[in-house]
Amino acid sequence: MDRTKGKSAGLYFQAVFAAAVWGAAYPFTKYLVSEISPLSIVAFRAFAGSCLLLALSGARFTAADLRFPVLWRLLVLSALGVSAQQYIQAWALKYTQASHAGWLIASTPIIVAALTAALGERVGVFRAAAFGLGFAGTMLVVSSRGGSFAPPTTRGDMVFLLSCLFWAFYVLLTKRWLKEWPQAKTTAATMLMALATVLPLWALSGGLRGFSAVTARGWLCLGYLSVLSSALAYLFWNNAVEGIGPVKTAYFINLEPFATLLSAYLFLGEKAGTPAFSGGLLILAGAWLVNLRERPSGWFRGAPSHA
Repeated sequence: MDRTKGKSAGLYFQAVFAAAVWGAAYPFTKYLVSEISPLSIVAFRAFAGSCLLLALSGARFTAADLRFPVLWRLLVLSALGVSAQQYIQAWALKYTQASHAGWLIASTPIIVAALTAALGERVGVFRAAAFGLGFAGTMLVVSSRGGSFAPPTTRGDMVFLLSCLFWAFYVLLTKRWLKEWPQAKTTAATMLMALATVLPLWALSGGLRGFSAVTARGWLCLGYLSVLSSALAYLFWNNAVEGIGPVKTAYFINLEPFATLLSAYLFLGEKAGTPAFSGGLLILAGAWLVNLRERPSGWFRGAPSHA
């Protein structure tokens, strides 16, 4: 009994660790894009992440894993979950606050629920309220700059929302594709595919020459993003999903915005404005509501879900 409780506590710790690491990563990325290109960041993270995930996860691949139906699915997943997503986030952080990114990423569970509803899943009162809160909160975050309201013209926030949409599709597709694979193997394979697709573009753009301008602080950021964010956090998150289930693990995503706020303040001296903080709380409320179970007699009905 004690051993079971200890194992469960360890899995909860891993979920908290992963969410905190991912949340704290945005200020490091924001600093790093002032020294090297977003493509160089993605290439470095994919290389280091692939090596570490292969070593730590114990994933093994066979000739059957190289079939075309598997490879093209891995290509799509790698773009949505690694290469394109990380590139978009790095580019967006040039133009927005890291704290905004932390709040906006919390909208991902709401986006996932909206996509599943579009595919035919029933929409109950909780989810309808979650969509409303999420939309209102997102508009508050996007339209707030430096503690005051301004028209929603910040390109960084809008582009960052695109990365949230990419991740939502990644979550949905991993549930439907490669279901027979352990999650650790899927993660390692998508990281490897991202590396294979990014390396040629990175080499054509100048390759290692871009790293000559990286300072000691920049290398610290690269180390954090590669070792902690792209390897250990992914591995720990997969362990938690398999051990305590995806629903319980998903709740810990709500820790990300607060990890971002703390990291942005300590590393960049960035302070979140009141409108953005208020909008972020609305997003978190929506993310909480979207995970509540509906009664069968929900007010808003659609086709039943069999996903």
